[in-house]
Amino acid sequence: MKISQKTIDQIFETVILEDVISDFVVLKKSGANYKGLSPFNDEKTPSFVVSPSKEIWKDFSSGKGGNVISFLMEHEQYTYPQALLFLAKKYNIEVEYIELDPEAQKEHDEREATLIVLNFAKNTFSTTLLEGSNIAISYLKQRGFNNAIIKKFELGYVPFGNHKLVLETKKSGYNIKYLHNTRIINNQEKNRFHGRLIFPIHNITGRVVGFGGRVLDKKKKEVKYLNSDSSELYQKSKILYGIHLAKKHIKLLDSCFIVEGYTDVMAFVQFGMKNVVSNCGTALTREQIRLIKRFTNNITLVFDSDKAGILATIKAINLILEQNMIPKVLKLPKDEDPASFMQKNSIDVINEYITKHVYDFLVFKYNLVDQHNTASLIKTTKDIIQSLALIEDRIVRALYLRKASKLLNLQEEDLLLELNNTKSSKHLKKPKLDNSVVAEKINFSEIKKKHLEEFQLIRLLINYGAEETTGNDNQLITFAQFIVEELKKDDIQFKTPLFNKILKHVHMNMSLGSEELLQSSFLSHSDEEIRGLSAYIVGQHHFLSNWQQKDIIVQEEKDILIQVTIESILRFKLIRVQAMVQKALSKLKNHDSSEDDLNQFSRLSKLEKKIQKELGRLF
Repeated sequence: MKISQKTIDQIFETVILEDVISDFVVLKKSGANYKGLSPFNDEKTPSFVVSPSKEIWKDFSSGKGGNVISFLMEHEQYTYPQALLFLAKKYNIEVEYIELDPEAQKEHDEREATLIVLNFAKNTFSTTLLEGSNIAISYLKQRGFNNAIIKKFELGYVPFGNHKLVLETKKSGYNIKYLHNTRIINNQEKNRFHGRLIFPIHNITGRVVGFGGRVLDKKKKEVKYLNSDSSELYQKSKILYGIHLAKKHIKLLDSCFIVEGYTDVMAFVQFGMKNVVSNCGTALTREQIRLIKRFTNNITLVFDSDKAGILATIKAINLILEQNMIPKVLKLPKDEDPASFMQKNSIDVINEYITKHVYDFLVFKYNLVDQHNTASLIKTTKDIIQSLALIEDRIVRALYLRKASKLLNLQEEDLLLELNNTKSSKHLKKPKLDNSVVAEKINFSEIKKKHLEEFQLIRLLINYGAEETTGNDNQLITFAQFIVEELKKDDIQFKTPLFNKILKHVHMNMSLGSEELLQSSFLSHSDEEIRGLSAYIVGQHHFLSNWQQKDIIVQEEKDILIQVTIESILRFKLIRVQAMVQKALSKLKNHDSSEDDLNQFSRLSKLEKKIQKELGRLF
């Protein structure tokens, strides 16, 4: 099934671009637009621009750009239909469907079926946990978790040797191949998570994409935690446990706590601190930090107080600083994790402890120093300087440098000198990022330079294809139809393959009587090259032209569109025909040229003169 044009129109009429993008990127008002840090590249200076009036965005660091759909396709790796469904759900728009081509329907159905079966599995596990007394319930109660928090996180349980999931899946009419594909069951239809407490893992929109299972029988020699295999839906390094519940609280409080485990998240939420996520038991990754950065720049790390937890905290600090965020650390008492600490203490004790033991990263690192060991002091000092070198904001860096000077009892000038040496060293080692390479797999600027006439026609097709004008029979036609019919008259195609691909897209939609000739259809196209070119063209048109902002009144291209289009078609035809004339002439110089070759040369020469005359170059 395909989403109807009526629904698509309703989605585009309803969505607010900056509202959608602000769910993923921290935006700040900048004149008529919004600006933020690129969600596609590491950068310190904002180059991501959102224009509410034009309903487009442009990321100048990566070259990407487009409309609300293309943002979701680029950022969330959604397909076009998935992006539409995401927006429909966000704005409570009822989706109307029509028939879809078989291949696209199959791909969509497979993904949806997988998600449905994963959700069914989650419900089955949850029912098993809650339906009676079992080892999993006992474990959770011992850890101090109440029924409300167990239900909120939709925890489940799979007893040893349990085949309930397979039986229930078949009984409910679902295909167990999706259980095999996601490796919940093995070839013998045995549940891989048997004997484990189940933690469903949700993506940012709240759909179940995988599971984590904790073994409960200490006598069994199995790994403590077992996770779903990596897949298109579930990539451990890019997902944060609890993000679907925490994101609105993180944004509201402008702060996020990161803990190590599933039960740590539950303990925080049960205590009342809802702006908390977990890195799913892996080392914190850049992708996970960037996911948090969509909602806040303030992170507090709450890792275990053992040696492994301290090392993980130190590593995470620098990763967070690299993202232009300033981390803090909540250091728990020795041999405590958040769940055990919160279970043992009253609310007043916990609040007082958190207030007194949240440190900025400088104090945290300094507190690790053995004051009687010179080597330890030197190592920590150098480590602090390495972290300071990652801070791009000069004022923030200067303030932390002053604080480091007092903590370490060293001259600020000496620290600054070492800091500059560190930054210089890093700069020499770090290869320069060629934004032009990142921005364009295809060099659109070079294509424009070499094939200006072709580029101009494609630019008109993308920007104004759906606009209407009067055809030769005095009937209203779109500019896309006008351009296509004019090119068809002389059977001329583009030299650039990508441009012919766009022409084919226009041809197809015209033959189907489709209305998808709008700028948005190019920006949201399934072909990455077409999306990229469209973003380049639209970005140039809207973000690089600001004459009106400077009170310079110029004639709008839209006001003389038919004139511009006709002249562009003639210029393009002339260039192509002149090239064909030269090729035909070369053929005539060969001894084996035929009468057909002569006729071809004659036809092309006449066509060249005709075009020259129409351009006003022959009198």
